[in-house]
Amino acid sequence: MKVLAINSSPRSHGISKTGILLDALVKGITEAGAEVEMVQLRKKSVKNCIGCYTCWTKTPGVCLHDDDMTRELFPKWMASDVVVYATPLYHFTVNARMKTFIERTLPVLEPFMFRHDGKTHHPVRQKPPKAVILSVAGFPEASVFNYLSTYANMLFGKGLLAEIYRPAAELMTLPPFHEKAQAILKATEQGGRELVQSMKISKETIGIITQPVVEDFDSFADMANSFWKVCIDERMTPFEFYHKNMVEHESEI
Repeated sequence: MKVLAINSSPRSHGISKTGILLDALVKGITEAGAEVEMVQLRKKSVKNCIGCYTCWTKTPGVCLHDDDMTRELFPKWMASDVVVYATPLYHFTVNARMKTFIERTLPVLEPFMFRHDGKTHHPVRQKPPKAVILSVAGFPEASVFNYLSTYANMLFGKGLLAEIYRPAAELMTLPPFHEKAQAILKATEQGGRELVQSMKISKETIGIITQPVVEDFDSFADMANSFWKVCIDERMTPFEFYHKNMVEHESEI
């Protein structure tokens, strides 16, 4: 099995909660024997689709843009059995970088129309890879992913193998939540193994991945609001806050 794991987070390794969860999933997939390639979209040049339909008429199946998507990513996408779409939740759906990548897969379709099960479709030049969607969010409710789930199911249909959603993800790197975070990451690794073995993730494993990290919303909100107040008062970004704390911690050792 060939798996392409795409991370659209703009954050670097260790800071990106999307990346942390994706690393765990990829570890499980690799341990189960699949061939995995990880792509960090922030390091790639992927231009916006301009709606010219050149890929449907003048150069069927080939985009007119000469960038990393055309030269590298689209061929790898086409050659994969499974693609993991890992994205932070932005405005309740995929972020712009991931949306751009998805839109640039248009060359896999032909322009003609037909109906199947009462829905209009385009023919495909080649059967697209199966899909797994992975996302993280700051809000604690699982329902925050409802719109993303609807989008993913509409987009991938029966080709969607699994949905992995982690609410309250920012807490996963904080010491008080270390034990639960480890359980979540271990379950995500198990999910990767299950994907290779059975092309799905069990409800039990998903239940562990999505388990509540905090039961009391007021305590969660107080902690989050206090953090943001410090950032505002000190005029620093969250990255600068974490970096400052890490440097101060290291100086005490």
